Amino acid sequence: MSRTVDRAVTPSDRISRVRDAWQAAWDQGQVDALDDLLGPSYIRRRGPAATPSLGREQFKDSIRAVREAFPDLHTEIEEIVEQGERLAIRWHSTGRHTGAFLGVPPTGRPVEVSGATFARFEGSAVAEEWVTFDSRQLLEALGIITTAQEAAVDSALVRGVHRKFITGVTVVTTDDDGTPRGLAVNAFSSISLDPPMVLVCVQRSSATHPALHRASHLGISILAADQLEVAKAFAGKGDDKFATVSWTPGAFGAPLIDGSCAQLEVEIGQRLEAGSHTVFTGRVVSARHDDLAPLVYSGGGFFDISHTAPLPW
Repeated sequence: MSRTVDRAVTPSDRISRVRDAWQAAWDQGQVDALDDLLGPSYIRRRGPAATPSLGREQFKDSIRAVREAFPDLHTEIEEIVEQGERLAIRWHSTGRHTGAFLGVPPTGRPVEVSGATFARFEGSAVAEEWVTFDSRQLLEALGIITTAQEAAVDSALVRGVHRKFITGVTVVTTDDDGTPRGLAVNAFSSISLDPPMVLVCVQRSSATHPALHRASHLGISILAADQLEVAKAFAGKGDDKFATVSWTPGAFGAPLIDGSCAQLEVEIGQRLEAGSHTVFTGRVVSARHDDLAPLVYSGGGFFDISHTAPLPW
């Protein structure tokens, strides 16, 4: 009588099993290959909170439905990043719409969709997944909504509009297994004060993007008016942006830029795919600010607003 000896499950084991099951299920239609990867109580969460979650068998049915509509479906895993019991998977799918899908008759159109899936393991099995993708990209490809090419305003005109909008300058950072990572970002915004939540938008081609997918927390340093050189360092593509910058780890480990006029640490909640960027949202877990003028960005230039007078109102 033989006995199975349990051994530790390594990250490489998990990544290999995810790739194998993914290819078998999505590209070959062998959905039962997921039974060895997904736990019996597996839950798949999709999009907005109101969207119904799927169990393991429902998920397999959804794959069958997608493959009936796109029998030549091909999915490519672009990147898998691992932290503890979690994997973040960036993927890209292509296929031709030759079967009914979402109530839309076959159009014969080629369809491309990019997204990300976040998996939480319990031992060797996936217990829970969250998936996000650019739904507009899919709806445009199916002809359900007007295509961006038909509706889009000239990109140069849109860029000109954006240059009229004045923003602060932030450095978004994270600790990547002991290595500080960061980039300059002006797409930062408050979401709410109760609970305190913010968002930042990061281009997927950024070298910091994979680290943010791995991270549980990120730091946001709002630069002061005298930190133009810091802004230049983090707007570039240098190998070690922190080499000439003074910084201090925050209470939750995120690198925070010394001398900045305000700092936040954020526990990352959602990662939402939107065009060429990922929107990271999360809850503020630490905050501080000083009485310093912020660095301001507008029209491709940087400004010190401490030399301007407020308008009466």
